[in-house]
Amino acid sequence: MARRFCYDADFPDMMREDADIMLVPGGDWPEFGRAHTEMSSLRAIENGYALVRQDFSGWSAGFDHQGRTLSTQDTTVDHDSWILDVPARGTTTAYRLFGDVFAWLCLAGTIVLIGQTALARRAATRKRR
Repeated sequence: MARRFCYDADFPDMMREDADIMLVPGGDWPEFGRAHTEMSSLRAIENGYALVRQDFSGWSAGFDHQGRTLSTQDTTVDHDSWILDVPARGTTTAYRLFGDVFAWLCLAGTIVLIGQTALARRAATRKRR
């Protein structure tokens, strides 16, 4: 089992795990806790697991593998026990398998197209002379 710390959900490579449920602790300041917790739901969608982000001073939430909010708790005012039922099975996603390969291919394609356009303009300029 991998060790996780407060801001691990901000780094996609650290969250790419073959898991069904991911627990991510949080230690945000109250003004930022809710937004930060809600952004972590993207990791559940990318990687196909249920994600529980428990923030001791902000906003805690549980998400299913499709990013739907299952339960929340505002820990700035509510310090009672929080019981959350999450799906025990996740799903395999293309992002978990291939990571950022698609994004890098798009970047490479863009560079190739820019290069082709520059060469075509240079050839057109030479023909006009």
